[in-house]
Amino acid sequence: MSCVRKIAFHRIAPDPVSLQLQPFQLRPLKAGEYRVKRGDTLYSIASRNGTNWKEVARLNGLKAPYTVEVGQVLRVGGAARTTRVVSSKSRTTASKGRTAPPAPAPMPKVTLKGWSWPLRGVLIGRFSPTGKLNQGIRIATTQGQPIHATLGGKVAFAGYMRGYGNLMILQHGPSYTSTYAYNSRLLVKEGQMVIKGQKIAEAGSQDTDRAQLYFEIRANGVPVDPLRLLPPG
Repeated sequence: MSCVRKIAFHRIAPDPVSLQLQPFQLRPLKAGEYRVKRGDTLYSIASRNGTNWKEVARLNGLKAPYTVEVGQVLRVGGAARTTRVVSSKSRTTASKGRTAPPAPAPMPKVTLKGWSWPLRGVLIGRFSPTGKLNQGIRIATTQGQPIHATLGGKVAFAGYMRGYGNLMILQHGPSYTSTYAYNSRLLVKEGQMVIKGQKIAEAGSQDTDRAQLYFEIRANGVPVDPLRLLPPG
């Protein structure tokens, strides 16, 4: 009769040292990358990094409503570019065959003085210096109330963005932007020039529990307190 050998499998206790939790470390950013911070939007990220929000969306495969998450790493450009070398003979031939395309018209100069209120209402939310609560101000209003451009400029964004509803962003010169959120209707299109006081939207309550306007002013992508620029109300 054969003997059956019983083999005991002993569980080896893990080394206590190996169980110690290591502090979580974010990986270093590579050239041309940006880590999303609280309060960032696609447009503010693009503005801060000197690029176009559409290009940032394309580089990262973002689709409407262009949501970004805190801690998310985005490509914002800075990759090496390939330069095409063209011989002088080729350039001469090309110049004879066709004319160079006309240079785009420069953006009209925008005075950064005389900011005006986008609408009249009750101030229900103030700017937070820490950026954790409000990076702008909130103005209670009624549904359909007209919203006006606080300053002349160019429509940089007009569309829906999660958390902001129907959103309008105006570019004022190379450095400043104004943002208008929670609108029921947008009345001007992206790329259109507007003048100070022009009706650009109608107030609403999209993505909020009451009719209100969320209004921001940014300088080089950084939020500033609108009450420092707007006239006393």
